[in-house]
Amino acid sequence: MVNFFSGTLRLYKDAYSGHPREIWVLVMLTLINRMGMMVLPFLTVYLTTVLHFPLDEAGLLISAFGFGSLGGSFIGGKLSDKIGANKVIALSLFLGGFFLMTIQFAHTFSSLYALIFTSSLFGEAYRPALMVAVGNYVPKSESGRAISFIRLAINIGFSLAPAIGGFIAATFSYSWLFWIDGTTCVLAATYFWIESRNWSRRTINRAENLNSLEENVRPPYKDWLYVFMLFSSFLYGFVFIQWFHSVPVFIKTDWGFDERYIGLLMGTSGFLITLIEMPAIHSVEKNRKINPSILLGVVLLAFSFIPFLLPSSLFLAFMAMFFFTIGEIFYLPLINATALNMSPDAKRGEYMSWYWMMWSMAHITGPTVGLSFIEKAGFSTFWSFTILITMVSFFLHHIFLKKLENTPP
Repeated sequence: MVNFFSGTLRLYKDAYSGHPREIWVLVMLTLINRMGMMVLPFLTVYLTTVLHFPLDEAGLLISAFGFGSLGGSFIGGKLSDKIGANKVIALSLFLGGFFLMTIQFAHTFSSLYALIFTSSLFGEAYRPALMVAVGNYVPKSESGRAISFIRLAINIGFSLAPAIGGFIAATFSYSWLFWIDGTTCVLAATYFWIESRNWSRRTINRAENLNSLEENVRPPYKDWLYVFMLFSSFLYGFVFIQWFHSVPVFIKTDWGFDERYIGLLMGTSGFLITLIEMPAIHSVEKNRKINPSILLGVVLLAFSFIPFLLPSSLFLAFMAMFFFTIGEIFYLPLINATALNMSPDAKRGEYMSWYWMMWSMAHITGPTVGLSFIEKAGFSTFWSFTILITMVSFFLHHIFLKKLENTPP
């Protein structure tokens, strides 16, 4: 028993030690930003229950976030290769936060669509830039651990923000959520601009020194294995996104649990990730079990929708959340690291922009197809469909990972 506890403590210590200062700054930046992330988990609920848009129109409005993210990811990756990731991160968070605050003043379909799109266009440009920054400061063998560290900050914030946001939305008003979310984005940008001034030039110079090599590097759309990975991950992402749009609507309208319970579910998920992910990913990388862990993550996502086919139960809701969370722990940091490690240095920003554009497409198709599907066929049929799509994704991931193992570095 003593050896077990000492081994566990050593695993935690090893997982959190040895990160360069730049990664710590990126972690703090992410924590400040995600502590205020209160809008996105409740945006579909806000559109359908406060502004009274039907599900299909709400799905189209949510897709504006995806289209903005698509453009922002492309621009953010391109600019990261040109001017450096640090400038992109600061500008993205500042402008995205400003436009996020303005969404609360829109009530018509067209004005909401325009503002959701614009806030996402600016706000999501930081995602590929953040990945480029990680790639600039850690070796490939530790990229999963570094990404997990950043995801730790995401989930510490996300374990608190939805729970607090659900309470605020149910007790006060949704306007408070927009103010808080936008303000924390601006604060995160300010913090990062101050902290990174002494090391941003090093990142920019690295990108400039690699420009001469670009002619010898394939663009991402000509790297067939990378594209295959993107498609496999897109199917996973399409289903994953349902947990942030279709599932909250289902839990409130079909199972009868309000925003406080939705926030509690999301908050518990963030707490589990905070507790488990860092040592789990460190252990996976240390023991070189990356590929089986990715496949396990895909399978567990499929399992997370099975409880929704059963009668209403808060216990089943938490069981579904548990499967979803453990699957996310094993899948997301490792597939993020895989995409980053497949990216050549000279075009890291462009490669990562394509990766985040894939996730943007999931944001577009996920709520649009999902909510329209539910409107016409009902929740139960849609949950069965998500399980089928996830299993297709599993087989494609299996093929991709086998090909990647046989590809020379």
